[in-house]
Amino acid sequence: MADSYILKAGALALPGTMLESGTLGVQRGIIDYVGAKDRNALAAEDPRYRGRRFIDLCDSVVLPRLTEMHIHGAFGIGFEALRGKEELRFLAGALRKRGIGCFLPTILWDETAVTSLVSAIEDSGLPRTVIPGIYLEGPFINPKKRGGIGLEQIHEPDPLFLARILELTKGLLKVMTLAPELEGIEALYPMLREAGVLISLGHSAASGATALPSPSFSVTHLFNAMTGLDHREGGLATVALSGRARWAELNADGIHVNAGAMKVVSQCIPLRSLILTSDAIAAAGLSYGKYSYFGKAVVSDSRGVRYEDLGTLIGSNKLGIEIVLSFSKATGSSLAASIVSMSKTPGEALGLDPAEAGGSIEIGASDDLYAWDRDLKACRSLRELAGGES
Repeated sequence: MADSYILKAGALALPGTMLESGTLGVQRGIIDYVGAKDRNALAAEDPRYRGRRFIDLCDSVVLPRLTEMHIHGAFGIGFEALRGKEELRFLAGALRKRGIGCFLPTILWDETAVTSLVSAIEDSGLPRTVIPGIYLEGPFINPKKRGGIGLEQIHEPDPLFLARILELTKGLLKVMTLAPELEGIEALYPMLREAGVLISLGHSAASGATALPSPSFSVTHLFNAMTGLDHREGGLATVALSGRARWAELNADGIHVNAGAMKVVSQCIPLRSLILTSDAIAAAGLSYGKYSYFGKAVVSDSRGVRYEDLGTLIGSNKLGIEIVLSFSKATGSSLAASIVSMSKTPGEALGLDPAEAGGSIEIGASDDLYAWDRDLKACRSLRELAGGES
């Protein structure tokens, strides 16, 4: 647990607004003051603040920890080919250096790969605030909208098959992408809800007339691998933009979705419902070049990450703050507003307790925060600076 301290920052990214020259108070790892008063004024008014350490970060911008809710890998490590707990620990450390304090390993259906991922998470010793669980993209999706998913990784809706998946994932399954138009899919909804799994609609050819799950559901990587805006038939993108989905993911790397479409999203979907994602794979965070994904050759370059043979776009090579800044530039949204969609909102979608997992600079949240330079090129964990846990 980090100790107690008072911090003065060049700027604090509060939910939706930037507080210049802000002060932060932390008591035993929990934020108990956010405002503009200096440490002397705080100590004079309230004895709780007397004697606390003072940390001067006037040259830094302090942001909440970022959450990568849809990520298949990074820094040469793919969750489909994970080689145990040490790789998972390494990846968690590498992501923290990018300000990403929480991530949801995302994987396509492959029993061996999923089983290995579950074992690595269990053995890693990493807390659920860092890895809340697993995101399974499929297998109950529409083959016509499979994108980069192999046909062998797709299965017809089947309660017995889902029961097997839930058994193998041992309570770690947190999000599942499925297509709502598939025959028999409705039988899976109560099973997923009972298991505490967020239903996310995607890889789908659903029309506006397709029955949707209720009450709360999400949409997987909006616009990609789904029916779009249509003034007659409707589509899954229309569902998200019209507010029928509780949450909607957006891959804002600037390649999966263009700037104009991102602008539309920013005007239609509120911050409390928008989740910025990278959909990154193992090539993310590394130099451009050739890599492998589920045994297939892929190329990472300025066009994202694509299968070498077909050129199909399958993921991003950008991470965290790069996604936030891309969205901010495309939409004109402020940094403080944009960052909510990669910190507080995904945490809420995953049911994380702010007092434990952070995700927002506000009273009652944990101090899993990061001090960035003004150019947002490098960051340091506040807990490390304060002498707490790394």
